[in-house]
Amino acid sequence: MKKQLIYLNLILVTLFISCKNKEEAQPVEEIKANTFDVIVDLKIEKDDELILFYKDPSIAYFDAKNTVYNGVKGKPESQQITFSIPEGILPNDIRFDISSNKEQSPIIINSITLSFEGRVFKIEQKDLLKYFTPNEFIKFDETTGTVSFIKKGEDFDPYFLTKEVIYPQIEMVRGVKM
Repeated sequence: MKKQLIYLNLILVTLFISCKNKEEAQPVEEIKANTFDVIVDLKIEKDDELILFYKDPSIAYFDAKNTVYNGVKGKPESQQITFSIPEGILPNDIRFDISSNKEQSPIIINSITLSFEGRVFKIEQKDLLKYFTPNEFIKFDETTGTVSFIKKGEDFDPYFLTKEVIYPQIEMVRGVKM
């Protein structure tokens, strides 16, 4: 009888400890900032640092102060890179610097998505040139979404500027009634 009580107590203690550990292991739900996000789905094979510049109505020009940097590990498959603009800032224009690596292989852009408070605008690969203009350091193949780089001596600053047609879409994502 004593052995049965000892086994019963051991079982109860084990159950109590395992239940207690399960309660402690419950993940705490992370509260994320309410940010305007630009999500770029791309295939980039070499490590790089991509940069998103943004302006709001109080900013006249893109500058280094209003940027989001994103270090990227190169991979042979596509990946999504999210640029979260600081909470409380709602951009009315963006500029996307596609590479800082002078030795970067061609990059394939699959899509660019703007997102805020559940409102989303997704630009598919076939429509990238409708909404963005590549600068003189980029050769862009719109049928494949491939960005190749043009070297001009030591200068290297490949980026995409927005076209006017994107502004109503940014406003819609921001939640501004037109």
